[in-house]
Amino acid sequence: MSAPGLKLRAADAADLEILSACLQDALLPVADLHFDAGAGEFLAVANRFRWEAPDARERVHMALRIRHVTGVQRKGFDLTERGRFLSALTLTHTPGGPLVLLCAGQPDAAIRFTVSSLDILAEDFGDPWPCASVPTHADSGKGAV
Repeated sequence: MSAPGLKLRAADAADLEILSACLQDALLPVADLHFDAGAGEFLAVANRFRWEAPDARERVHMALRIRHVTGVQRKGFDLTERGRFLSALTLTHTPGGPLVLLCAGQPDAAIRFTVSSLDILAEDFGDPWPCASVPTHADSGKGAV
């Protein structure tokens, strides 16, 4: 039986470092990326590798909500590519600056968020499922599937 899912909130640099590590190698379907400008929220569903349980070799769905978003820019992919998956590499934020989601395996693929404050909620949902292998990166030992 699997451990309970993660429920995280990032409101500062230390929180973001933990959330970013948990999201590394998560697969983000382009079809499941949504910016609600009226609510100031960016919503996504990720299929994340459970790094906290590497022996299990499992993925689980994670809901991601970025709040206080006033703008979103993307590069390296087109929103009409609804069948495409992005592979999360890292999530970074500079105080007073943008929040940036860099993707692995795609040249220059990234999403840049203009945020008035750092406020990210992430929560696993559903049951984990087995995956064949642990994600790897040629340059760091971790990365794209």
